[in-house]
Amino acid sequence: MRIQPRRDNGRRARPILAYDIETIAPALEDGSFPPWPTHQPVAVGFAEAWEQGGQWLFDIDALAITEAVTNEAAMIREADRRMAGAGVVTSYNGRQFDALVLRLAAQRQRLWDCKALADRAASKRFGGEHLDLADAYSSFGRKVSLASIADELGIAVKTDVAGGDVGQLWEAGETERIRRYVMEDAVATLCVYFAWVAARAADETLVTRPLAALARHIEARADLEHLQPFLDCQLMWWARPRAMKADIGAALSRMTHRLAREESERAFATS
Repeated sequence: MRIQPRRDNGRRARPILAYDIETIAPALEDGSFPPWPTHQPVAVGFAEAWEQGGQWLFDIDALAITEAVTNEAAMIREADRRMAGAGVVTSYNGRQFDALVLRLAAQRQRLWDCKALADRAASKRFGGEHLDLADAYSSFGRKVSLASIADELGIAVKTDVAGGDVGQLWEAGETERIRRYVMEDAVATLCVYFAWVAARAADETLVTRPLAALARHIEARADLEHLQPFLDCQLMWWARPRAMKADIGAALSRMTHRLAREESERAFATS
């Protein structure tokens, strides 16, 4: 299973895309979770990350359906566009829910050209096209919730709204709260992805460096103020000083290498 973003013709790595959706569905009399085909997507959150010049960069956004701005078709096309441009697509239970709901919604909207979305929905369970972290963390056994994994790792999640609140928020017209909530879940999914990759590679810098960069990105953006809980969560408090230590060590190593190269060049020139 692929855990690192693919290279695009030798240029910078294509982004990691963590995504999440929020839906509404008719309530069942027994109170059970409605079957996935009855769900209508009303919001999609995106958290993209990529390395460029040794630095982690991010694009965090979300769309919620509103009469004035975004309809279902536009939201689905944006999800397909981002998936098409990603080197890694990751989600939490997305392979068996989010991707299926989006694919069916695309067909309902008569959008037959959403190839990237269709590919993720059709991905094989043990393939690398769609890294479903719910499968990865359970080793393809009994799945648990994103919140249960995030809580154990010390990652902020469900700080203001939970999935069960979305229906009432939708009925009340509070689409901005839904949009912020789905964005938060996408960022939490990205953090869980970094933790999983670091453990698989036995390299803590694969979680500390991107998380520290994510914190700086959130701090620099006024429109991401609602993601403040990620700055104060346990994993972030642990990661940031360790990332700084790693960065200082890498800088010293580069400086030592450069000085050694320059000394060697001087010795060769005077020989």
